[in-house]
Amino acid sequence: AVLTALQTRAPVFLRANAVKGDRADAIAALAENEIESQPHPLSPTAIEVTKNPRRIGASDAYKTGLVELQDAGSQAVVDLLPLNSTSQVLDFCAGGGGKSLGIAARGAARIAAHDAIVERMKDLPVRAERAGAEIEIVETDGLTGQSFDLVLCDVPCSGSGSWRRKPEAKWALNPDRLAELTALQGAILDQAAPLTKIGGTLAYVTCSLFEVENRARVDAFLSDHKSWQLVKDHAFLPLQGGDGFYLALLTRVS
Repeated sequence: AVLTALQTRAPVFLRANAVKGDRADAIAALAENEIESQPHPLSPTAIEVTKNPRRIGASDAYKTGLVELQDAGSQAVVDLLPLNSTSQVLDFCAGGGGKSLGIAARGAARIAAHDAIVERMKDLPVRAERAGAEIEIVETDGLTGQSFDLVLCDVPCSGSGSWRRKPEAKWALNPDRLAELTALQGAILDQAAPLTKIGGTLAYVTCSLFEVENRARVDAFLSDHKSWQLVKDHAFLPLQGGDGFYLALLTRVS
């Protein structure tokens, strides 16, 4: 059933930016530009666009930062992150910064965005300004000596949970590439763990449906790091409407 769902066209989802307004405000603003949309149950901020998605970029709701393009599953992952108004957060594999922006909308005290390839974050300052968010871009050297309440690792993966968005990715994956990815995922967890405060949370995220990239990687990490515990993990499937995602929350106990 999941593979069948991945053969269908991916929905267009938006995130209502709580800094600028609520979901009802966003839906009403989109309607002013003849963009029809509806709430999606996967997240309190998720909006599914049902008509005229090509008008989003030119819409007032988008230009003013009231909405941001983000999959509903990705939004649901951010909903489960342990955050409060004093949280110091590092988005360790930030990429374009979608989850950093979602975290900012939840009101964290500080958000630092990092990526091994800095170029991936080039559009983040403009997106953050539009969203009314403060996000600090940090290169690898700038992380020395720092520690955070929450470190998010949205790691490179097979992308099998989002193949309907990038169907060509199915043909690029083979056993050797999967082995490379799992090794990289383990290395990223090893790099991110020391950046997490004692009592803090390391959040491991993939957009994969494969166990070898998900719980198996978490179990391998825990086997090698006895000062960590798994608090909970959760999988979102394409059958729920959004892309497939896996989230594990680990806490540093000593």
